[in-house]
Amino acid sequence: MSAGVFPGIALLVVGGSAALFVAVAALLAGASALRLSYFNVFGSPGGRFIGVPTTYAVPLTAIIFLARPVLPNQIFPYVLALGIGAIAILHVSPLRVPKTAGVMYIVVTLFCVASSVILASRGADMSAEPSCSSNRAPATGLREVGWIYRELGVEPFIQCAGVRTIYGASNPSDEVIAAMNAAAEAFVDMDELADAVGAKMAALTGAEWGVVTAGTAATLALATAACIAGNNPELMLRLPDTTGLANKVIVPADQRFAYEQSIRIAGAAIVSVATVEELSAALDGSVAMICLVGRLDGKSPVPLREIASIASAAGVPILVDAAGLSPGKPDRWTESGADLVVYAGGKYLRAPQSTAIVLGKKNLCQAIWWNGAPHQAFGRSMKVGKEEVVGAVVALDRWINAQSAKDERDQWLPRLRRIERHLTDIAGVTTEIMSWAGSVTAIRLKIAWDLATIPFDAEMLRLALLEQRPRILLHDFWSTPTSIIVDPVNLSDDEAEIVGRALADPFRRPASIAREVPPQEAAVDISGAWHVEMTFLHGSTTQQFDIRQTGHVLQGTHKAGETTGIISGEVCGRRVRFEAAHERIPIWLFYSFDGEVSDDGSLIGTVRLGGTAKEHLGPVFKGQFGSADWHGIRVPVFRGDPTEPRRTAATTRGRLE
Repeated sequence: MSAGVFPGIALLVVGGSAALFVAVAALLAGASALRLSYFNVFGSPGGRFIGVPTTYAVPLTAIIFLARPVLPNQIFPYVLALGIGAIAILHVSPLRVPKTAGVMYIVVTLFCVASSVILASRGADMSAEPSCSSNRAPATGLREVGWIYRELGVEPFIQCAGVRTIYGASNPSDEVIAAMNAAAEAFVDMDELADAVGAKMAALTGAEWGVVTAGTAATLALATAACIAGNNPELMLRLPDTTGLANKVIVPADQRFAYEQSIRIAGAAIVSVATVEELSAALDGSVAMICLVGRLDGKSPVPLREIASIASAAGVPILVDAAGLSPGKPDRWTESGADLVVYAGGKYLRAPQSTAIVLGKKNLCQAIWWNGAPHQAFGRSMKVGKEEVVGAVVALDRWINAQSAKDERDQWLPRLRRIERHLTDIAGVTTEIMSWAGSVTAIRLKIAWDLATIPFDAEMLRLALLEQRPRILLHDFWSTPTSIIVDPVNLSDDEAEIVGRALADPFRRPASIAREVPPQEAAVDISGAWHVEMTFLHGSTTQQFDIRQTGHVLQGTHKAGETTGIISGEVCGRRVRFEAAHERIPIWLFYSFDGEVSDDGSLIGTVRLGGTAKEHLGPVFKGQFGSADWHGIRVPVFRGDPTEPRRTAATTRGRLE
């Protein structure tokens, strides 16, 4: 029975809980039980087994695992399922198989020893999906990592895209999870906890004080509220109405960033300056706060080191958004003159994902706390629980002081080297370890390729890796058409091996994902002006296209409610696909239209809605606001007597009129 169970378990570990793999594992176990019952009753007539023994499934499983490096990731589980299924069927077949005896014992023993040594030396190569990683706790019992998401119908992935919030950022460390569980065993006054935590964070970092908030974006809003209203209850309860108050927030022109809306929701107005002189002139009594982006400060013409004394003399606090950076003792930003600095808790620190660490002046940290939950003030909706507060402080302590955190960071480079080893001998592929001192916390691996040798782009590769099992996630906006960047922070050693093999396979066999789609001529011409009805999840609006079509290529403009964007796209047959990019600061708007020309000559389809800062250009943010339906009616073309409008339906070829 062990031979009828172990291969099935191996299959489920490799292939997951898909119905096919569960069925094959059950088939092997059922065939074993059936034949065992027969053997107990009838024995082995003539000294031979009837049917292929299930013990053959164990060496067969070993052979398939030995062939693992040459099998594509997406095929491997099916090869294993095919082999195990074949053994199960042959086990209940009428074949007569001789018993293992004599020299066969020696052969089998040598094979077992040799295959065990080879597979053990590979370590992670034995499984298609790892059972644990340095950034996650081991699976409970026999359940594999990610089972809770699969029960909800969501397939998890191996995370190579760094600590982006949309992908869960990072997993809390074991120490953080233990601290949160301990905090969940008792109750405490949240104000008393905030005082104790503030002092603890000060001791850990050398800052005056600290506070835990509900994330970096929440901190931008709460810090703005604190700098406008302090803890004056009349002003606190007015927010976001800041009429008559100092309500401007200065952001250097080269540091405009995607999260400024969090500042504006507190009632502030963003003021942009390009030089230190402009900043000095803007400090006229109407400015409540200056906000700097930490990763951009080093090359900015308005750096912290030059403006700290100017802002201090004017009594205007400086907040540094250091979300993706790491704290230390002493804190570099508060030491350089910042009044407040915020770090994302759920990124590199591996605190609860929805938390942020705020350090700085005691009075401002405390004002942040009083303006937020659990108090009935502006930030009541930005709640942080006692478990999250405790977990964040433990994460901060661990990052600065614990050997386990240092060891974790020391594994980033070896994991990238593991991936790199799978790619070094592939023609047309180059690799480079990248680091950004002071502006990015983690090192990363850049992988580039020659398009002439490997004819697919980064987006095709990204989508292909998400389709396979296990799914692998690459970053989108770090990529160029012929390069990708891999971040090691959320990878284990096992996963690094899997990622290396998964990347090597399409680079060695580009045809596996580089499928040529034969060009299709445009069957219609949609040049002209169009009235477009856009139907959102709630509400609708009328917009306008002005399109010029040359062959199958589309250009033109898209007029939305307040902005006008540039159209680029194509027509294939009767299908139209185009993007409208609306340039704004700090976030561009993107509309990705997909539709068809209907029989009555109108356009109908869906549109993906998104927005992104220039540095974040990629398909994920371009679709981050969901989708809408759209219906376009072409504005009639008047010829001759304008009182007699003329409009005809679309034809299979030619211009719509």
